[in-house]
Amino acid sequence: MTQLIDALFSTKALELAKPDQAFWYTSGSFGPFYINTHYLYGSAAEAEGLLGDIEHGLKSMPSFYDRILTKVRAQLAESTIYKKTIDQAAESIEAAFDLSRIDVISGGERRDFFFSIALADVLAKPHLSIRKDGTTYLHPNKNTAEWGGTLLEDSNSFCIAQANLENKKVLHVADIVNLASSWIDRWLPAVEKCGSRINYGFAILDRCQGGLDTLAEAGVDVCVIERTDKDFFAAALEADMLTEEQAG
Repeated sequence: MTQLIDALFSTKALELAKPDQAFWYTSGSFGPFYINTHYLYGSAAEAEGLLGDIEHGLKSMPSFYDRILTKVRAQLAESTIYKKTIDQAAESIEAAFDLSRIDVISGGERRDFFFSIALADVLAKPHLSIRKDGTTYLHPNKNTAEWGGTLLEDSNSFCIAQANLENKKVLHVADIVNLASSWIDRWLPAVEKCGSRINYGFAILDRCQGGLDTLAEAGVDVCVIERTDKDFFAAALEADMLTEEQAG
């Protein structure tokens, strides 16, 4: 039993359908289980609280990153589950990719932000927030002063809309990979409009629905912590997290 599998069950992030029923997913497909990966923030209640903060924060993009980063840092200090998840994510990224070749970490609206903002902070990379409408907002650091774009300010906070990311390598962080439709339809085109492309990807989970193959075909090198395959459910069954009927 891995730490992540244990956390998915202890936070009730993984919900199993009854044997004669199924869940419909936002991708248009259906299956026997649903995963609220963002519950790894610590609990369902805490995750829904941050989701509300994200929705409110998106109304002002200049201050968005700082507001959510403050929440994320506080939660990392309080929640063992969230801290271990982010630590494991950072270790996975460092093992899979050469960090010196990554210039920007991006995340897509909304649940990606639970992990992309924390990882951008931990790995000391500027964060690119991608909205569902395709607009992008770079929350810069000391290395991004000459990158261009449109400066947006709000009180003591600022960001850069549609930054020039030419010759910059981007790592996109997601909560989960299903069919990768959001990547193909939204995140990749948004970064291309900034003059770059998503070279690398990371997700907490792969749902084994072909999304990783789709991303590989698009030229994105992706690593994940866990895959919801037979080994995943066998480990959960062995740890008495599931019944034989649920696992099969």
